[in-house]
Amino acid sequence: MEKLKINQVAQELGVTPAGIYKRLKTDPQLVENHVIKEKNTTFITREGVEILREAMQKMPPVCNSTSFQPVENQAMKHLQEVIANQQKTIDALIGRQAEERQRSDTIIMKLANDLETTRKATLAIEAKVDTLTKKPEKDPIEEIFAKPITRVEAWQPPAKSPDPLERLGFLEKIWVKFVEPQRMRRYDS
Repeated sequence: MEKLKINQVAQELGVTPAGIYKRLKTDPQLVENHVIKEKNTTFITREGVEILREAMQKMPPVCNSTSFQPVENQAMKHLQEVIANQQKTIDALIGRQAEERQRSDTIIMKLANDLETTRKATLAIEAKVDTLTKKPEKDPIEEIFAKPITRVEAWQPPAKSPDPLERLGFLEKIWVKFVEPQRMRRYDS
């Protein structure tokens, strides 16, 4: 007993595996004794393949209002129409997007032009204000001689700080030397 997988049967009959599964589902008693399932794989015996071949040849083509066409051709035609409609929708959306882009570019250019005009007007006003508030310039030589001369004194080292233990009594000096030696520093750092 020769058994074939669904893919092999579909190739032999010239249909898709989905078509075979659909046929098995719609007419299960047709080949129910010839279908074998092993480990999630479906097999059909050679006799079941011959029964399917005969059943598929007897299927009448689906009638369309204009002509007789197989189901697959009608599905293809329907899908082509859907794709054509979607393409028209996409083209319309692209056209609207282009118009919106052109409008926004025009608005941006107008705003940039207005901004440049405003900037130039502001600079002109600032220049007028500067000319009105500007003091007359003095002669640079007069400025040099008009400044008072200041004397600079020479640097002198700071005076020596007195010994921190100088004014303390004898016991206080001993206390500072042994208990608080930080007080013996001459300079605070």
